[in-house]
Amino acid sequence: MRRDPIKSSARTLEVLELFQEQRRPLRLTYIFEKLGYPQSSTTTLLKSMVVLGYLNYDRASRTYFPTPRVAALGDWVNHHLFGAGDIDRLLNTIFEQTNETVVISSQNDIFIQHLRILQPSHPHKIAITEGTMRVLPHSPAGLVLMSQMPPKAVDKLCRHINAYLGGASDRIDIPQLQTQLDWIRREGYSLLAAFPFPNAAAIAMPLPTTPRGVQLTLGVGGLNSRIARKKTEILEMMRAGVAAYERGLQALNTETWSEAEDHH
Repeated sequence: MRRDPIKSSARTLEVLELFQEQRRPLRLTYIFEKLGYPQSSTTTLLKSMVVLGYLNYDRASRTYFPTPRVAALGDWVNHHLFGAGDIDRLLNTIFEQTNETVVISSQNDIFIQHLRILQPSHPHKIAITEGTMRVLPHSPAGLVLMSQMPPKAVDKLCRHINAYLGGASDRIDIPQLQTQLDWIRREGYSLLAAFPFPNAAAIAMPLPTTPRGVQLTLGVGGLNSRIARKKTEILEMMRAGVAAYERGLQALNTETWSEAEDHH
């Protein structure tokens, strides 16, 4: 059974996401029209966020804007997810080399969630947004993470996913999926066409586990024809980038260990 979010919680987060998208002070009218909320409930919500200290209200301009408290909520998250490794350097290097959409993703329950995205300016890109989630087997990043799991864990996870999907036509064929995961384990990457659109495709491969035990993936996506034509080159770039990222993590871990020994 699909789990719908509680309306008030969803609206609070959607307001903050709107500010992230617009990056400027916004008026009440703009917010409720853009998000399609009733004016009365939007007014109540925004006033509550002001009282709690998450939004600032400027009476002169009649605009709202997030306070530093919003930023403080998540200023520790990147270190937890990405460790001290230079994930931004990896992301930018692959983006510059491929000129395609580049994504860093991680597992979130039965979903894959896209945490960082860089998109090219050309019209052949695939338009996905940060924070987007799909059930794990429906994305190449999700398939890569599932390939790291033992078969019994995959089987149990797929049963939860199928229960979530209900009677949907995209329910997971578990034996077929296990065969697909065997291929990914051998090759070290996944390639999925029609992701997330019929004419799109993406390649994903795992990144080294962070010091906090978070498993991330690196993905490159675009039009199916472009990805198919450049597949060999893209894979070489991704493998080289992942290897460099791993060497950086190892060097940093060695340095941290040495410093800790010096303090004893």
